[in-house]
Amino acid sequence: MSGAAPYNWQQNAWQMLMRAMSADRLHHAYLVAGPAGVGKREFAEWFAAALLCSGSAEQSPCGSCQRCALYQAGTHPDINRLDWVDNARVISVEQIRKLTSQLTLTTTYGPYRVAVINKAHSMTRAAANSLLKTLEEPGPGCVLILLADNDAHLPVTIRSRCQRLVLPLPEKSEALEWLESQKVANPAIALEYAHGAPLLARDRSGELDPGAVSEVKSRFFDFLVRDFEPAELAGLTADVMGTRDALTLFLQWTTEHVKSAELSGHDGRTSSNRPRSERVFHCNALERFQDALRLDNPSLKTRTVLEGVLADIRIMRVRTRAETVQ
Repeated sequence: MSGAAPYNWQQNAWQMLMRAMSADRLHHAYLVAGPAGVGKREFAEWFAAALLCSGSAEQSPCGSCQRCALYQAGTHPDINRLDWVDNARVISVEQIRKLTSQLTLTTTYGPYRVAVINKAHSMTRAAANSLLKTLEEPGPGCVLILLADNDAHLPVTIRSRCQRLVLPLPEKSEALEWLESQKVANPAIALEYAHGAPLLARDRSGELDPGAVSEVKSRFFDFLVRDFEPAELAGLTADVMGTRDALTLFLQWTTEHVKSAELSGHDGRTSSNRPRSERVFHCNALERFQDALRLDNPSLKTRTVLEGVLADIRIMRVRTRAETVQ
């Protein structure tokens, strides 16, 4: 272990916590927010290890003291972890009640007792309400670390009682460098498929056929600028990836296409030469993809939804061109 954050792109948040530890100004609850695949859980575990370590004067995990040895072995008595159980997709009120009961116990080693709640955004309303009392009146040395892919799903009463730490997506160059260090094949395609999240790119690289994704991308650009059939593109895409992944990539690729079309020459200045119909079409296409992604139900997994969105966009293209001719 070392005093650095688990990943380079987390250094700013990590240094903020280390300064708070050094000044003895730690908050009793932290909400670590950010998209899936940026390393929130690793960050939380590293922070918990730093809190429970006894061997470092810099208040970061040393990796060699007895407490670090217990932590690494998964037997440290002052750390509690909460996550989904079995096939559940929520954190239940029973889990929170058990946790809050454990947090009232005296620490074995001191001075901290730490709780890490993974996927805190999936707490039921009853679970969130049950946690509220502990957040309002934490016991001595109690530090809670809540992890959330989308902290907007948490009640305001929970969010307002936590100090929020955001772990954003790293810069593309930094993410690619890390993926290359992890020996991920075709890191650029893997990162694109994971929507910029490096850990997700690493973990999903085994399910990825880079050549097939490249083919989908090529056909998608054909669809944007010409008349490639929506049903054919939907079928090709459905054989490679799920509908939500596809829609997210289509949104990302359309944005890239628009940016490329807007830039003229090599000076990075915006071009005003693009036809208005093309601008209108691209704006409408972006909105349609965004609307589709707002759906959060099982129907979004079907090829029919993907084909319907692409068909809508094709109609938009025909209409905007017809209006321009008129």
